[in-house]
Amino acid sequence: MMMETVISRSLRLMFSGSAALIGAGLLAQPVFAQETPGMQRVEITGSSIKRVDAETSLPVQIVTKADIARTGATSTEELLQSISAFSSAGGTTNATGAGTSTGGLSSISLRGLGSTRTLVLVNGRRLAAFAGSDGASVNVNVIPLAAIERVEVLKDGASGVYGSDAVAGVVNFILSKQTDGVEITGGYGSPSQSGGGQNSKASITGGYNTDKLNLVVSGSYEKEKALFGRDRDYAATSTKLPYYNGTATGLGNIQGSFTPGVGKDAGFSTGGSGYGNPLAIGDKCGTIKMGMLPKGAKGSPYCYYDSGPDVGLTPDRELFNFTGNLTYQLNDKHQLFADMLYSQSKVTQTYQASPARASFFETDGEFAKQGVDAALLLYPNNPAYQSIAVPYLQSQGYTSLIGKPLSITSRVFDFGPRQNVDTAKQARVVVGAKGTIGSVDYEVALTHNESKLNSAVTTGYFSQVGYAKIINSSNWNPWAAGGVQTGALADQLKGAAFSGDFLAAKSSSNSFDAKISGDFWTIAGITPQYAVGAQSRKENYTTNPSAVYQSGDISGLGGSVRPVDRDRTVNSAFGELNIPLTKALEINLGARDDHYDDVGNSANWKGSVRWQPVKTVVLRGSYGTGFRAPSLIDLWQPQTLGTSEQFTDPATKQTGLQVNSWTGGDPKLKPEKSKQYSFGVVWQPVSTTSIGVDFFNINIRDILVTPSAQEVVSRFRAGDPAYANLVTLKGNDIDSIHQILANTGNANVQGLDLSANWKDNFSFGKLEANLNGTYMDIFDQTSPSGVVSHKVGTIVDNDEDGTPVIGAQNGGVILRWKHQLAGTWTKGPWSTTLVQNYRSGYQVGHDLNNNKVFISSEAIYDANVTYRGIKNLTLAVGVKNLFDKQPDPIGTAVTNQFQSGYDINQYDPRGRFVYVTAGYKFK
Repeated sequence: MMMETVISRSLRLMFSGSAALIGAGLLAQPVFAQETPGMQRVEITGSSIKRVDAETSLPVQIVTKADIARTGATSTEELLQSISAFSSAGGTTNATGAGTSTGGLSSISLRGLGSTRTLVLVNGRRLAAFAGSDGASVNVNVIPLAAIERVEVLKDGASGVYGSDAVAGVVNFILSKQTDGVEITGGYGSPSQSGGGQNSKASITGGYNTDKLNLVVSGSYEKEKALFGRDRDYAATSTKLPYYNGTATGLGNIQGSFTPGVGKDAGFSTGGSGYGNPLAIGDKCGTIKMGMLPKGAKGSPYCYYDSGPDVGLTPDRELFNFTGNLTYQLNDKHQLFADMLYSQSKVTQTYQASPARASFFETDGEFAKQGVDAALLLYPNNPAYQSIAVPYLQSQGYTSLIGKPLSITSRVFDFGPRQNVDTAKQARVVVGAKGTIGSVDYEVALTHNESKLNSAVTTGYFSQVGYAKIINSSNWNPWAAGGVQTGALADQLKGAAFSGDFLAAKSSSNSFDAKISGDFWTIAGITPQYAVGAQSRKENYTTNPSAVYQSGDISGLGGSVRPVDRDRTVNSAFGELNIPLTKALEINLGARDDHYDDVGNSANWKGSVRWQPVKTVVLRGSYGTGFRAPSLIDLWQPQTLGTSEQFTDPATKQTGLQVNSWTGGDPKLKPEKSKQYSFGVVWQPVSTTSIGVDFFNINIRDILVTPSAQEVVSRFRAGDPAYANLVTLKGNDIDSIHQILANTGNANVQGLDLSANWKDNFSFGKLEANLNGTYMDIFDQTSPSGVVSHKVGTIVDNDEDGTPVIGAQNGGVILRWKHQLAGTWTKGPWSTTLVQNYRSGYQVGHDLNNNKVFISSEAIYDANVTYRGIKNLTLAVGVKNLFDKQPDPIGTAVTNQFQSGYDINQYDPRGRFVYVTAGYKFK
């Protein structure tokens, strides 16, 4: 019994009792062993066609180390994006941070249900939630790609087994646990187009093995260079008419009159276009690094900032990590084990210079404290007022503004581009023992887990009140050539610059788990297997924003942020029972009870059945309940007033609006509840071929959602009563909104997973073909008032104004169909793989003429050639996006996405990417 690994045993106990896990591999299929009376349980191994009689009642996809190498993935995030069950919706990519820093988080989402409902494990145990995020998501990029032995994806809800976070499924990263000698690997890759995006990586893995001791240690390094919009034609501008136009706040637009000491006067425009811009007449916006648009909020042409060239498409990323696995065999019955992981990720995002205008200052309490007017003012005695503003106001008929101080918008180039540096550290240590006492297997373990984040800025940031104080006491010229101030004023402005750390956050988890398993007595020829266990976990989450971050005074960092310091204890008990009724039919029952000391108790269960009526066919099905508890951040993040993401007001047709927004958590939140069921068939018509189809359905009640700004405004304008109190108007303009996390409505998800695998030997070599695809039939989400968004294949509801579906801005689209089709030829030392990554098309909204816009379906081809003809040496060369497929530059899938011309969640802006890798093993 002791030959069984921790993960194979735990998965066996959790999922099927007497059957080992199997699933469709990404590029190749492992051999899976089935436990039968008299046979010793063994861990999953090999890479041959799977055998149907090893299929369990739950669908699990396995990606091996060899599969990972053939994908050419340069990060763990990139690897997972190729799996069809993962959706961009609800996940976070490195690129998402451009313009709105995510702290360097990269997360994944099964079924489009979000990263908070996808449980991530390493060697069968949890990782701490990423510090500085939502308190539940795991940063997958801190899991070193080089150390991964395989990835197991359970594509079925498992809250009844694992507890909270497993509503959509489980992703289990198995790290290398045994090796002999020392292996050194290295690789380099680069886009075929000029610009950034280059990737380099290196790793070293060593092992020491005796009859009693197995030790594996591994260290690796990954480095990726930033890529910018100016490096790609389709992303080099934020305006492509009639599909979309740039909406970023420009320099020198007149918002209206402003009375010092009093504030805004009548007719003041909260948007960035305002009463237009003197330089927009005659199209002279280019003299201040701006573009021109013909009609703003008040009907006049204005200057906007074309952020396209300056936005980061991918960040600069650097990752160091170290892993270790140890087992010590005390005797043939008992074993000690330990594993550890330490990872440090440094993500540098560089993007457009900060905006500044009166609307953004409203959330900054420092203006009132210091007695500074919350606007950038141009006074009548300013030479630029008389020579530039007055003639313009007269020409446009805005004579009522003449003689009054004017509030002006600014794009502040004086401090350079904004740059965020997020350093994330993840550490985990597990120590435990397992073995056999009599006929009972046992396992106990202690785990310490923590994630730390330090966020800093280097350039581009400044004190808003300090900047306004200097501007308002000077004769500044917002229309000065080059868009920057010069001379003594430029020197003064340096005093308002801000750089340094602004946030430290920590998420930690300490846990103890214990379980026993074995066989019940044989009754009527039936021997049930059982497993029972308990877990106790203490979670802690703290954020320590700097004083200036709490003040909300630093431009570009959003509104005021308050500290959080909360913890909780979770105690759980679970049991499993597997009953082989006949040789062909078995059932599995599981139950779990979780008690949270802050949100109460939840009991859940799961039942599954496996029936093999003939040797070549397995039928399987499952039904269970689940739940997800609100995270500590969901409950205790203070509600504060900040600046919303960009949105379009369907009533006024204004685009790119940003207004004051209340955000935060709510201690009154209750857990989500879910029910899920699945059923499927696996058929092996011949020994070389297997086909599997699995149907899944997940229903979530009281779903926890933070509504996007666009959702709030669009639903409010549509008259949805659930949103009536979430918007404040000033006249007919949006003045402020509420985006507070809440239990809002339900979600129903339904679809099919398909796998087909073939392998055979010929005189010219061995051929393999593997298909893994996911078809989403339904993803319907209901608002609090009962309005249903049908989200599959679109991010807008099919109405006349293009109202976005619920959650459209939370990570992307729900694809109707996604698959990976791979073919591999192997002969002697050579192997070649060709992969097709396909996704269906989808609707991204309406263009500026209110016509529907679609992004077409896309097939990206990857190729890899590997040579092993020299002893202990492996060489490989590959190409991702072999034909340099370019994106449809007609739509931008998410309105608050600062990148333009493509969907950041579906397309890799590196384009064709060529890479080489080499590995040598010293024995």
